[in-house]
Amino acid sequence: MSRSPALRRTLRVLGGAALGALTWPADVALALVAVGTARRPAPVRPVAALVGAHRRRTSRLLAWADDGAPLTSSRAAGYLAERVAGGLLGLIVLALLAYGLFAAVAGLASWLFDVRFTVEAPVRSAPPGVTTASMLTLVPLGAVLLYLDLMGLYGVGVLDRAAAARWLAPSRNERLAAQVESLTVSRAELLAALDAERGRIERDLHDGVQQRAVAVGLLVDRARRAGGGALLEQAAREVALLVDDLRAVAWRVRPTTLDTHGLEPVLRQLTERAAVPTTLAWHCAERLPGGVETTVYYVVAEALTNVAKHAGARSAWVEVRASDVVHVTVGDDGVGGAQTRPGHGLAGLAGRVAAAGGTLSVDSPAGGPTRIGVTLPCA
Repeated sequence: MSRSPALRRTLRVLGGAALGALTWPADVALALVAVGTARRPAPVRPVAALVGAHRRRTSRLLAWADDGAPLTSSRAAGYLAERVAGGLLGLIVLALLAYGLFAAVAGLASWLFDVRFTVEAPVRSAPPGVTTASMLTLVPLGAVLLYLDLMGLYGVGVLDRAAAARWLAPSRNERLAAQVESLTVSRAELLAALDAERGRIERDLHDGVQQRAVAVGLLVDRARRAGGGALLEQAAREVALLVDDLRAVAWRVRPTTLDTHGLEPVLRQLTERAAVPTTLAWHCAERLPGGVETTVYYVVAEALTNVAKHAGARSAWVEVRASDVVHVTVGDDGVGGAQTRPGHGLAGLAGRVAAAGGTLSVDSPAGGPTRIGVTLPCA
């Protein structure tokens, strides 16, 4: 069972190399066109179409990671010029493979059925038939030649992939520019998320803790003037509620048990407190790094808050898995339609996850269900 993926990959490479070799006539014709129009900012349409077909073939069959670099005329000309040489080599290997298969069929037919494939008189005058001894000699020789020919075709596929990596991959400057752009966007989203978090904490303090503190102060003042024990008892109850509110706000900012007990008990407490009935599936053999635990906590907390506010769900679930990377999934059976629009909660989550080196995906069709997936590196 463990060899089947490797065998499938090998067969895909062989098929991709053979398919690339068969396009050699088109490569030759359009390579001339591409070289003649290399000064243009963009390649002509037939050249772009052929290079696009090669990009799809190379990424799907030859395991090349296409980063989507923009195609210029000079890149297309260089790639197709190198493809001409690689495609010719592939055609030669395919021709040898076809000749070997024909020879094998002819030899078997002559040995089993005394069928003769002759084209010249000297051959016709040769001793008839193929003997068993000669077949026993030819079979291992043919097997070795077949193996070498297939390895040659595999090598053509490797060269084809190298040509795509050389000409169609983004340059170092393009990669750096893309990274700078990504970091700029992530920084803006992270700052927006931090501003939103500060605003939420301020609202919690203003609308909850501050109002209760004012009520306690009024009760104590009235009790001092009236000398009433009942008012002091009520004030004591309000103080207890005030302490609970302060603890709740502090826990939402960052629970202290995250440092002492780890992520799993914190998430279980979070799911138990959720407004929508939520289940937790924990599949982590060891404790996660501190920064990863903090990010996962914020992701789950914010996602469950969004479920309670917007999803109209009857149930939700949280799943955490860890191997070389951490996979977190938060789902619900609500109305769906969640999107990572700028200025909204999911965009802030995406920025926070990106700042931690991870990725966030949202699958939320209209009518639900909604699934938020997060992948984070463990290191």
